[in-house]
Amino acid sequence: MLKSLALHGVGPVHGLTASLGERLNVLTGDNGLGKSFLLDVSFWALTGTWPGGRVAIPESRRARPRIEFEVKSKAKSVQRKAEYDFKTQTWSRQAGRPPMPGLVVYAAVDGGFAVWDPARNYWRDPPTGAAFIKDRPDAYQFTPKEVAEGLPGNGGQLCNGLIQDWVSWYYQRASRPNASPFDYLEGVVDLLSHPSEPLRAEEPRKVFVDDSRKFPTLGLPYGVLPYPLWSAAIKRIVSFAYLIVWAWTEHLQAAELRKESPADRLILIVDEIEAHLHPKWQRTILPAVLNVVEKLRADIGVQIIAATHSPLVLASLEPYFDDSIDQFFCFSLTDDKVSFDNVPWAVHGDVLAWLASDVFGLEQARSREAERVIEAAEAFMRGDPPGESDGLRTKEQITEELRRILPGLDPFWPRWIVKTQS
Repeated sequence: MLKSLALHGVGPVHGLTASLGERLNVLTGDNGLGKSFLLDVSFWALTGTWPGGRVAIPESRRARPRIEFEVKSKAKSVQRKAEYDFKTQTWSRQAGRPPMPGLVVYAAVDGGFAVWDPARNYWRDPPTGAAFIKDRPDAYQFTPKEVAEGLPGNGGQLCNGLIQDWVSWYYQRASRPNASPFDYLEGVVDLLSHPSEPLRAEEPRKVFVDDSRKFPTLGLPYGVLPYPLWSAAIKRIVSFAYLIVWAWTEHLQAAELRKESPADRLILIVDEIEAHLHPKWQRTILPAVLNVVEKLRADIGVQIIAATHSPLVLASLEPYFDDSIDQFFCFSLTDDKVSFDNVPWAVHGDVLAWLASDVFGLEQARSREAERVIEAAEAFMRGDPPGESDGLRTKEQITEELRRILPGLDPFWPRWIVKTQS
Protein backbone atom coordinates (compact mmCIF):
# COMPACT_ATOMS: atom_id res chain seq x y z
CA MET A 1 0.00 0.00 0.00
CA LEU A 2 1.02 3.61 -0.47
CA LYS A 3 1.66 5.23 2.92
CA SER A 4 2.86 8.70 1.95
CA LEU A 5 3.69 10.90 -1.01
CA ALA A 6 5.60 14.19 -1.25
CA LEU A 7 6.07 16.24 -4.42
CA HIS A 8 8.68 18.99 -4.67
CA GLY A 9 8.87 21.21 -7.74
CA VAL A 10 6.40 19.21 -9.79
CA GLY A 11 2.66 19.57 -10.27
CA PRO A 12 0.23 22.44 -9.59
CA VAL A 13 0.86 22.40 -5.83
CA HIS A 14 4.26 23.68 -4.66
CA GLY A 15 5.29 21.23 -1.98
CA LEU A 16 2.47 18.69 -1.78
CA THR A 17 2.61 16.16 1.05
CA ALA A 18 0.06 13.47 1.80
CA SER A 19 -0.13 10.77 4.46
CA LEU A 20 -2.59 8.25 3.10
CA GLY A 21 -5.07 6.12 4.95
CA GLU A 22 -4.65 2.38 4.84
CA ARG A 23 -8.20 1.83 3.51
CA LEU A 24 -9.95 4.79 1.81
CA ASN A 25 -8.50 8.01 0.41
CA VAL A 26 -10.85 10.49 -1.29
CA LEU A 27 -9.65 13.45 -3.35
CA THR A 28 -11.90 16.31 -4.39
CA GLY A 29 -11.51 19.84 -5.72
CA ASP A 30 -12.09 21.95 -8.82
CA ASN A 31 -11.08 20.89 -12.31
CA GLY A 32 -7.45 21.24 -13.32
CA LEU A 33 -5.96 21.51 -9.83
CA GLY A 34 -4.18 18.15 -9.74
CA LYS A 35 -6.47 15.28 -8.71
CA SER A 36 -5.78 13.09 -11.75
CA PHE A 37 -2.12 14.10 -11.62
CA LEU A 38 -1.86 12.86 -8.04
CA LEU A 39 -3.51 9.56 -9.00
CA ASP A 40 -0.99 9.12 -11.83
CA VAL A 41 1.94 9.82 -9.49
CA SER A 42 0.49 7.40 -6.93
CA PHE A 43 0.35 4.61 -9.51
CA TRP A 44 3.91 5.37 -10.62
CA ALA A 45 5.20 5.37 -7.04
CA LEU A 46 3.61 1.97 -6.47
CA THR A 47 4.55 0.35 -9.79
CA GLY A 48 7.28 2.27 -11.59
CA THR A 49 5.00 2.78 -14.63
CA TRP A 50 3.34 6.02 -15.73
CA PRO A 51 -0.30 5.20 -16.52
CA GLY A 52 -1.25 5.98 -20.10
CA GLY A 53 2.24 7.35 -20.66
CA ARG A 54 1.32 10.49 -18.72
CA VAL A 55 4.78 11.29 -17.36
CA ALA A 56 5.01 14.08 -14.79
CA ILE A 57 7.16 16.78 -16.40
CA PRO A 58 8.24 19.66 -14.15
CA GLU A 59 8.55 23.21 -15.37
CA SER A 60 12.12 23.99 -16.43
CA ARG A 61 12.41 26.80 -13.88
CA ARG A 62 11.88 24.42 -10.96
CA ALA A 63 15.06 23.52 -9.06
CA ARG A 64 15.72 19.83 -8.30
CA PRO A 65 12.22 18.43 -8.81
CA ARG A 66 11.77 15.25 -6.81
CA ILE A 67 9.15 12.78 -5.67
CA GLU A 68 9.40 11.07 -2.31
CA PHE A 69 7.14 8.22 -1.26
CA GLU A 70 6.75 5.40 1.23
CA VAL A 71 5.35 2.02 0.25
CA LYS A 72 4.37 -0.71 2.69
CA SER A 73 4.87 -4.29 1.57
CA LYS A 74 4.14 -7.50 3.41
CA ALA A 75 7.34 -7.32 5.41
CA LYS A 76 8.10 -3.65 5.95
CA SER A 77 7.73 -0.05 4.84
CA VAL A 78 10.27 1.30 2.37
CA GLN A 79 11.00 4.98 1.68
CA ARG A 80 12.10 5.99 -1.80
CA LYS A 81 13.10 9.18 -3.62
CA ALA A 82 13.23 10.01 -7.33
CA GLU A 83 14.73 13.08 -8.97
CA TYR A 84 14.00 14.48 -12.40
CA ASP A 85 16.81 14.69 -14.93
CA PHE A 86 16.09 17.49 -17.39
CA LYS A 87 18.78 16.22 -19.80
CA THR A 88 17.25 12.76 -20.21
CA GLN A 89 13.68 13.90 -19.40
CA THR A 90 13.29 10.97 -17.00
CA TRP A 91 12.81 10.30 -13.31
CA SER A 92 15.86 8.49 -11.93
CA ARG A 93 14.69 6.24 -9.12
CA GLN A 94 16.94 4.69 -6.53
CA ALA A 95 18.59 1.40 -7.41
CA GLY A 96 17.73 -1.65 -5.39
CA ARG A 97 14.91 -4.11 -5.03
CA PRO A 98 11.60 -2.22 -5.02
CA PRO A 99 8.90 -2.78 -2.42
CA MET A 100 6.00 -5.05 -3.35
CA PRO A 101 2.79 -3.10 -2.56
CA GLY A 102 0.16 -5.62 -3.66
CA LEU A 103 -2.00 -5.98 -6.76
CA VAL A 104 -2.72 -2.51 -8.24
CA VAL A 105 -5.59 -1.62 -10.60
CA TYR A 106 -6.05 1.92 -11.96
CA ALA A 107 -9.34 2.93 -13.62
CA ALA A 108 -8.81 6.12 -15.64
CA VAL A 109 -11.66 8.49 -16.45
CA ASP A 110 -11.29 7.90 -20.21
CA GLY A 111 -12.19 4.21 -19.87
CA GLY A 112 -8.57 3.04 -19.94
CA PHE A 113 -7.00 0.87 -17.24
CA ALA A 114 -3.58 -0.05 -15.90
CA VAL A 115 -2.79 -3.19 -13.91
CA TRP A 116 0.38 -4.05 -11.99
CA ASP A 117 0.76 -7.60 -10.75
CA PRO A 118 3.50 -8.46 -8.21
CA ALA A 119 3.69 -11.98 -9.66
CA ARG A 120 4.09 -10.82 -13.28
CA ASN A 121 5.42 -7.25 -13.21
CA TYR A 122 8.07 -7.64 -10.52
CA TRP A 123 11.73 -8.55 -10.95
CA ARG A 124 12.23 -11.89 -12.64
CA ASP A 125 15.91 -12.52 -11.89
CA PRO A 126 17.77 -9.19 -11.86
CA PRO A 127 21.55 -9.11 -11.97
CA THR A 128 23.24 -8.01 -8.78
CA GLY A 129 23.34 -4.24 -8.41
CA ALA A 130 21.16 -3.54 -11.46
CA ALA A 131 18.81 -0.56 -11.41
CA PHE A 132 15.38 -2.07 -10.90
CA ILE A 133 13.55 0.27 -13.28
CA LYS A 134 15.27 -1.53 -16.18
CA ASP A 135 14.70 -5.00 -14.84
CA ARG A 136 11.01 -5.29 -14.10
CA PRO A 137 8.25 -5.32 -16.71
CA ASP A 138 5.99 -2.32 -17.04
CA ALA A 139 2.42 -2.51 -15.82
CA TYR A 140 -0.18 -3.74 -18.30
CA GLN A 141 -1.97 -0.79 -19.87
CA PHE A 142 -5.34 -0.98 -21.60
CA THR A 143 -7.19 1.38 -23.92
CA PRO A 144 -10.99 1.04 -23.78
CA LYS A 145 -10.84 -1.07 -26.96
CA GLU A 146 -8.20 -3.37 -25.45
CA VAL A 147 -10.31 -3.86 -22.35
CA ALA A 148 -13.07 -5.16 -24.60
CA GLU A 149 -11.09 -7.04 -27.24
CA GLY A 150 -7.84 -8.04 -25.57
CA LEU A 151 -4.25 -6.92 -24.98
CA PRO A 152 -1.46 -8.48 -27.05
CA GLY A 153 2.12 -8.48 -25.86
CA ASN A 154 5.36 -10.42 -25.38
CA GLY A 155 4.71 -12.44 -28.52
CA GLY A 156 1.41 -13.74 -27.16
CA GLN A 157 -1.85 -12.56 -25.66
CA LEU A 158 -1.60 -10.88 -22.26
CA CYS A 159 -5.36 -10.55 -21.88
CA ASN A 160 -8.19 -12.01 -23.98
CA GLY A 161 -10.48 -9.08 -23.21
CA LEU A 162 -13.91 -8.69 -21.68
CA ILE A 163 -15.86 -10.04 -24.66
CA GLN A 164 -13.95 -13.31 -25.07
CA ASP A 165 -13.30 -13.97 -21.37
CA TRP A 166 -16.91 -13.30 -20.36
CA VAL A 167 -18.18 -15.82 -22.93
CA SER A 168 -15.55 -18.50 -22.25
CA TRP A 169 -15.87 -18.14 -18.47
CA TYR A 170 -19.67 -18.37 -18.75
CA TYR A 171 -19.59 -21.69 -20.60
CA GLN A 172 -16.66 -22.96 -18.57
CA ARG A 173 -18.76 -22.59 -15.42
CA ALA A 174 -21.33 -25.02 -16.82
CA SER A 175 -18.73 -27.72 -17.55
CA ARG A 176 -16.22 -27.01 -14.76
CA PRO A 177 -18.05 -25.16 -11.96
CA ASN A 178 -15.04 -24.93 -9.65
CA ALA A 179 -12.57 -23.78 -12.31
CA SER A 180 -14.29 -20.75 -13.84
CA PRO A 181 -13.73 -17.14 -12.73
CA PHE A 182 -17.29 -16.33 -13.78
CA ASP A 183 -18.61 -16.61 -10.22
CA TYR A 184 -16.11 -13.92 -9.17
CA LEU A 185 -17.16 -11.73 -12.09
CA GLU A 186 -20.86 -12.21 -11.48
CA GLY A 187 -20.42 -11.41 -7.79
CA VAL A 188 -18.43 -8.21 -8.40
CA VAL A 189 -20.85 -7.01 -11.11
CA ASP A 190 -23.78 -7.65 -8.77
CA LEU A 191 -22.03 -5.78 -5.95
CA LEU A 192 -21.30 -2.74 -8.12
CA SER A 193 -24.83 -2.67 -9.57
CA HIS A 194 -27.45 -0.34 -8.18
CA PRO A 195 -29.60 -2.32 -5.70
CA SER A 196 -32.85 -1.42 -7.46
CA GLU A 197 -31.44 -2.17 -10.92
CA PRO A 198 -29.28 -5.30 -10.59
CA LEU A 199 -27.21 -6.38 -13.57
CA ARG A 200 -27.72 -10.12 -14.16
CA ALA A 201 -25.49 -12.16 -16.45
CA GLU A 202 -27.45 -13.88 -19.20
CA GLU A 203 -26.37 -16.42 -21.81
CA PRO A 204 -24.05 -14.86 -24.43
CA ARG A 205 -25.59 -14.35 -27.84
CA LYS A 206 -24.68 -13.59 -31.43
CA VAL A 207 -25.57 -10.00 -32.34
CA PHE A 208 -24.31 -9.21 -35.84
CA VAL A 209 -24.84 -11.12 -39.07
CA ASP A 210 -21.24 -10.58 -40.18
CA ASP A 211 -19.58 -11.19 -36.80
CA SER A 212 -19.32 -14.81 -35.68
CA ARG A 213 -18.60 -13.89 -32.06
CA LYS A 214 -21.04 -14.23 -29.23
CA PHE A 215 -21.23 -11.23 -26.92
CA PRO A 216 -21.79 -10.84 -23.16
CA THR A 217 -25.37 -10.03 -22.24
CA LEU A 218 -26.91 -8.46 -19.16
CA GLY A 219 -30.43 -8.78 -17.87
CA LEU A 220 -31.85 -5.42 -16.82
CA PRO A 221 -35.29 -4.76 -15.33
CA TYR A 222 -36.63 -3.82 -18.77
CA GLY A 223 -34.96 -6.50 -20.88
CA VAL A 224 -31.76 -8.24 -21.97
CA LEU A 225 -28.97 -6.19 -23.57
CA PRO A 226 -25.87 -7.50 -25.41
CA TYR A 227 -22.51 -5.77 -24.95
CA PRO A 228 -22.66 -3.53 -28.05
CA LEU A 229 -25.81 -1.87 -26.67
CA TRP A 230 -24.57 -1.22 -23.12
CA SER A 231 -24.54 2.40 -21.98
CA ALA A 232 -21.30 4.21 -21.17
CA ALA A 233 -22.01 3.85 -17.44
CA ILE A 234 -22.64 0.11 -17.63
CA LYS A 235 -19.57 -0.44 -19.80
CA ARG A 236 -17.36 1.40 -17.33
CA ILE A 237 -18.72 -0.39 -14.28
CA VAL A 238 -18.61 -3.84 -15.88
CA SER A 239 -15.14 -3.16 -17.33
CA PHE A 240 -13.97 -2.18 -13.85
CA ALA A 241 -15.42 -5.40 -12.43
CA TYR A 242 -13.86 -7.46 -15.23
CA LEU A 243 -10.37 -5.94 -14.83
CA ILE A 244 -10.45 -6.60 -11.08
CA VAL A 245 -11.46 -10.22 -11.60
CA TRP A 246 -9.07 -10.74 -14.52
CA ALA A 247 -6.15 -9.23 -12.58
CA TRP A 248 -6.89 -11.30 -9.48
CA THR A 249 -7.39 -14.55 -11.42
CA GLU A 250 -4.20 -14.09 -13.45
CA HIS A 251 -2.32 -13.15 -10.29
CA LEU A 252 -3.37 -16.35 -8.52
CA GLN A 253 -2.32 -18.45 -11.49
CA ALA A 254 1.02 -16.67 -11.86
CA ALA A 255 1.75 -16.95 -8.13
CA GLU A 256 1.03 -20.68 -8.29
CA LEU A 257 3.33 -21.16 -11.28
CA ARG A 258 6.09 -19.22 -9.52
CA LYS A 259 5.45 -21.08 -6.25
CA GLU A 260 4.84 -17.80 -4.42
CA SER A 261 2.21 -16.70 -1.94
CA PRO A 262 -0.47 -14.49 -3.51
CA ALA A 263 -0.71 -10.81 -2.64
CA ASP A 264 -2.42 -9.87 0.60
CA ARG A 265 -3.64 -6.45 -0.60
CA LEU A 266 -5.55 -5.00 -3.54
CA ILE A 267 -5.01 -1.31 -4.34
CA LEU A 268 -7.70 0.37 -6.44
CA ILE A 269 -7.05 3.81 -7.94
CA VAL A 270 -10.18 5.30 -9.52
CA ASP A 271 -10.49 8.66 -11.27
CA GLU A 272 -13.93 10.34 -11.19
CA ILE A 273 -15.63 7.27 -9.83
CA GLU A 274 -19.02 8.85 -10.58
CA ALA A 275 -18.33 9.25 -14.33
CA HIS A 276 -21.47 8.54 -16.43
CA LEU A 277 -23.44 7.45 -13.37
CA HIS A 278 -26.98 8.54 -12.49
CA PRO A 279 -27.23 10.20 -9.04
CA LYS A 280 -28.85 7.15 -7.47
CA TRP A 281 -25.90 5.03 -8.64
CA GLN A 282 -23.40 7.66 -7.47
CA ARG A 283 -24.90 7.19 -4.02
CA THR A 284 -23.98 3.49 -3.88
CA ILE A 285 -20.84 3.00 -5.97
CA LEU A 286 -18.00 3.83 -3.55
CA PRO A 287 -19.45 1.94 -0.56
CA ALA A 288 -19.78 -1.02 -2.95
CA VAL A 289 -16.15 -0.73 -4.05
CA LEU A 290 -15.10 -0.81 -0.39
CA ASN A 291 -16.58 -4.31 -0.18
CA VAL A 292 -15.37 -5.64 -3.53
CA VAL A 293 -12.57 -7.76 -2.05
CA GLU A 294 -15.14 -9.84 -0.19
CA LYS A 295 -16.06 -11.31 -3.57
CA LEU A 296 -12.44 -12.31 -4.20
CA ARG A 297 -11.06 -13.48 -0.86
CA ALA A 298 -11.95 -12.60 2.69
CA ASP A 299 -8.42 -12.24 4.04
CA ILE A 300 -7.01 -9.59 1.69
CA GLY A 301 -6.99 -5.90 2.47
CA VAL A 302 -8.00 -3.10 0.15
CA GLN A 303 -6.66 0.43 -0.24
CA ILE A 304 -8.67 2.82 -2.40
CA ILE A 305 -7.46 6.14 -3.79
CA ALA A 306 -10.40 7.79 -5.55
CA ALA A 307 -11.05 11.23 -7.03
CA THR A 308 -14.54 12.67 -7.27
CA HIS A 309 -16.48 15.84 -8.06
CA SER A 310 -19.71 14.43 -6.71
CA PRO A 311 -21.31 15.61 -3.46
CA LEU A 312 -23.48 12.48 -3.63
CA VAL A 313 -20.39 10.28 -3.51
CA LEU A 314 -19.19 12.14 -0.41
CA ALA A 315 -22.61 12.01 1.23
CA SER A 316 -22.74 8.25 0.58
CA LEU A 317 -19.57 7.76 2.64
CA GLU A 318 -20.93 9.29 5.84
CA PRO A 319 -21.99 5.93 7.35
CA TYR A 320 -18.68 4.30 6.39
CA PHE A 321 -15.88 6.84 6.81
CA ASP A 322 -13.49 5.90 9.63
CA ASP A 323 -10.93 8.55 10.67
CA SER A 324 -8.53 5.88 11.89
CA ILE A 325 -8.09 4.24 8.46
CA ASP A 326 -9.50 6.78 5.95
CA GLN A 327 -8.33 10.19 4.72
CA PHE A 328 -10.05 13.07 2.91
CA PHE A 329 -8.09 15.54 0.75
CA CYS A 330 -9.15 18.70 -1.06
CA PHE A 331 -7.49 20.79 -3.78
CA SER A 332 -8.44 24.47 -3.83
CA LEU A 333 -7.48 27.65 -5.67
CA THR A 334 -6.99 30.89 -3.70
CA ASP A 335 -5.37 34.02 -5.11
CA ASP A 336 -4.13 32.05 -8.13
CA LYS A 337 -2.35 29.56 -5.88
CA VAL A 338 -3.27 25.88 -5.70
CA SER A 339 -3.30 24.33 -2.25
CA PHE A 340 -3.74 20.73 -1.09
CA ASP A 341 -5.17 20.03 2.34
CA ASN A 342 -5.94 17.02 4.45
CA VAL A 343 -9.48 18.00 5.44
CA PRO A 344 -11.02 16.71 8.67
CA TRP A 345 -14.00 14.55 7.81
CA ALA A 346 -17.32 16.08 8.82
CA VAL A 347 -20.85 14.75 8.50
CA HIS A 348 -22.97 17.27 6.58
CA GLY A 349 -26.17 15.27 6.46
CA ASP A 350 -27.29 15.85 2.88
CA VAL A 351 -26.07 16.81 -0.56
CA LEU A 352 -27.20 20.44 -0.27
CA ALA A 353 -25.06 20.88 2.83
CA TRP A 354 -22.08 19.32 1.02
CA LEU A 355 -22.52 21.72 -1.90
CA ALA A 356 -22.54 24.73 0.43
CA SER A 357 -19.59 23.42 2.47
CA ASP A 358 -16.01 24.64 2.13
CA VAL A 359 -15.27 21.58 0.01
CA PHE A 360 -17.39 22.79 -2.92
CA GLY A 361 -17.67 26.44 -1.95
CA LEU A 362 -21.10 27.29 -3.33
CA GLU A 363 -22.94 30.08 -1.53
CA GLN A 364 -26.26 28.51 -2.54
CA ALA A 365 -27.01 25.06 -3.92
CA ARG A 366 -28.93 26.75 -6.73
CA SER A 367 -28.45 28.26 -10.17
CA ARG A 368 -26.14 31.28 -10.38
CA GLU A 369 -29.17 33.46 -11.16
CA ALA A 370 -31.00 32.27 -8.05
CA GLU A 371 -27.91 32.82 -5.93
CA ARG A 372 -27.55 36.36 -7.31
CA VAL A 373 -31.14 37.42 -6.56
CA ILE A 374 -31.17 35.83 -3.09
CA GLU A 375 -27.92 37.62 -2.21
CA ALA A 376 -29.52 40.89 -3.34
CA ALA A 377 -32.64 40.13 -1.30
CA GLU A 378 -30.64 39.31 1.82
CA ALA A 379 -28.63 42.53 1.45
CA PHE A 380 -31.90 44.49 1.13
CA MET A 381 -33.31 42.84 4.28
CA ARG A 382 -30.14 43.72 6.20
CA GLY A 383 -30.49 47.31 5.10
CA ASP A 384 -27.21 47.31 3.19
CA PRO A 385 -26.75 49.82 0.37
CA PRO A 386 -27.87 48.52 -3.04
CA GLY A 387 -25.26 46.33 -4.65
CA GLU A 388 -23.90 46.50 -8.16
CA SER A 389 -26.37 43.97 -9.60
CA ASP A 390 -28.23 45.65 -12.45
CA GLY A 391 -31.98 45.58 -12.00
CA LEU A 392 -31.86 44.41 -8.37
CA ARG A 393 -31.76 47.69 -6.47
CA THR A 394 -35.34 48.07 -5.25
CA LYS A 395 -37.80 45.84 -3.41
CA GLU A 396 -40.02 45.67 -6.48
CA GLN A 397 -37.17 44.68 -8.79
CA ILE A 398 -36.00 41.98 -6.40
CA THR A 399 -39.53 40.62 -5.92
CA GLU A 400 -40.10 40.42 -9.66
CA GLU A 401 -36.84 38.51 -10.16
CA LEU A 402 -37.63 36.17 -7.24
CA ARG A 403 -40.97 35.36 -8.87
CA ARG A 404 -39.21 34.59 -12.14
CA ILE A 405 -36.51 32.40 -10.63
CA LEU A 406 -37.91 30.67 -7.54
CA PRO A 407 -40.77 28.17 -7.29
CA GLY A 408 -43.79 29.22 -5.25
CA LEU A 409 -42.95 26.84 -2.40
CA ASP A 410 -39.30 27.78 -2.12
CA PRO A 411 -38.27 28.08 1.57
CA PHE A 412 -36.84 31.56 0.94
CA TRP A 413 -40.26 33.09 0.23
CA PRO A 414 -41.55 33.26 3.86
CA ARG A 415 -38.46 35.22 4.95
CA TRP A 416 -38.83 37.69 2.11
CA ILE A 417 -42.59 38.14 2.52
CA VAL A 418 -42.43 38.61 6.30
CA LYS A 419 -39.57 41.08 6.06
CA THR A 420 -40.92 43.20 3.19
CA GLN A 421 -44.56 43.28 4.30
CA SER A 422 -44.02 44.00 7.99
